[in-house]
Amino acid sequence: MTNQQLIDKGNQMMDETDQAIDRAKKVVHETINVGTETAAALKAQTEQMSRVVNELDSIHFSLKKASKLVRELGRQVATDRCIMALLFLIVMGVIAIIIVKIVNPNNKNIRDIPGLAPPAMTRRLLWTRD
Repeated sequence: MTNQQLIDKGNQMMDETDQAIDRAKKVVHETINVGTETAAALKAQTEQMSRVVNELDSIHFSLKKASKLVRELGRQVATDRCIMALLFLIVMGVIAIIIVKIVNPNNKNIRDIPGLAPPAMTRRLLWTRD
């Protein structure tokens, strides 16, 4: 090979190397752009996940509070039902005693209820018309 051919061959190799370097630079710039976009998307998704976690914590707290209120209401309803049942039994007992006294007022076997006033006696007037 002559010197001119060697010089031409060297210039050609340098041109190919420059083109390879330019292609590599383009790939690096594209990679940097893709990495930047990926980082931005990852940051947005991280913020979204953080908001979702906060909302889930809020929902969990609300559910705990609601569950506690439901248990408390259930206890109150049960207590109210027990009180209503006892009141019903007391009213029925009083009604039964009244019915028994009305049906058979002279029965001495039925004792008066303690704490109640004794039955009214027949009234005698001090002054009578003759």
